[in-house]
Amino acid sequence: MGGGGRHARSLRVLGVMLAAGLLAAVGVTALAEWRSGTYDRRIQRLPDALPHGSDVRPVEDPGQNWLLIGSDLRGVPAADKWRPGGRARADTIMLLHMPERGGRAYVISIPRDLWVDIPGRDEAKINAAFAGGGSRLLTRTVEAFSGVRIDHVAAVDFTGFKAMTDALGGVEIHLDRPIHDPSNGWSWPAGRNLLDGEEALRFVRERKGLSGSDLDRIERQQAFLTALAEKAVDSGTLTSPWKLDAFLRAASGSLAVDSGTGFGTLRALAARLARIGPERVSFATLPTGGSAWIGDQNVLLPDREARDGLFDALREGRLEGYLDRHDLETETDRVN
Repeated sequence: MGGGGRHARSLRVLGVMLAAGLLAAVGVTALAEWRSGTYDRRIQRLPDALPHGSDVRPVEDPGQNWLLIGSDLRGVPAADKWRPGGRARADTIMLLHMPERGGRAYVISIPRDLWVDIPGRDEAKINAAFAGGGSRLLTRTVEAFSGVRIDHVAAVDFTGFKAMTDALGGVEIHLDRPIHDPSNGWSWPAGRNLLDGEEALRFVRERKGLSGSDLDRIERQQAFLTALAEKAVDSGTLTSPWKLDAFLRAASGSLAVDSGTGFGTLRALAARLARIGPERVSFATLPTGGSAWIGDQNVLLPDREARDGLFDALREGRLEGYLDRHDLETETDRVN
């Protein structure tokens, strides 16, 4: 698959991860301004999402940085859905970076099993920061090891994928090899698979049938998000008021953002991504140093040299060249 196609799919992944935020910007035009308030009211606000001024934080860079969180909230009561210290887990963590100049955007996936220092606590998997202290502690943790200041936070509940998928009439994904989880009997054959909402939810959650566990799961989630966004675009959803309304209601009900992010912020982000264009978006995964057992936990060890090199390049405006030299861009159209 050519580079242009890969970048186009990556931009659509961003649209889905920001869910109602980006797509509702399209909905405002398609459904009239009064409908935007409906979606905005369905979007939840993350309490105390960003660190306070008293916290030690990196110096602001001239670009814009979003922390994107995908959370599997099975069995979590609505009142505890995004509460710091609740039972939510950060299953997908991404950093969206848009430099001030250059007209580019970058998305860096951070493995949930990455072993890191959590500010004010012991070392642990990075997703423990979200479980123990919500988006604020996760933001502090990402800022601490990356040296990148987070401007906004957006979180998506994976259960929303079920409603979004069904609103689209199913989503098709392509597998290079079959996936089977013997613990529950779930399986998907190689080739094309049409997933309904329930199957899609299983697909983004499943880990046990994969050789690389967390890293393979990231690849599969990226592929599903790409397929979901492509279906939203290619099925005529964005040009049909009824289809778009059903999809946006499902998406907005699954999204939470920091209290400083209003609908105008999301529309501005959508407009900026549109100006950047799909051919100038890059998608990568943070390099790690391999897996290890720490106590009873199987974790991914940090590759500090690669990590520091990547984030130095981000802050200094050299990220495009760094990703090219180290071959870090990710394909998202197929699952290997």
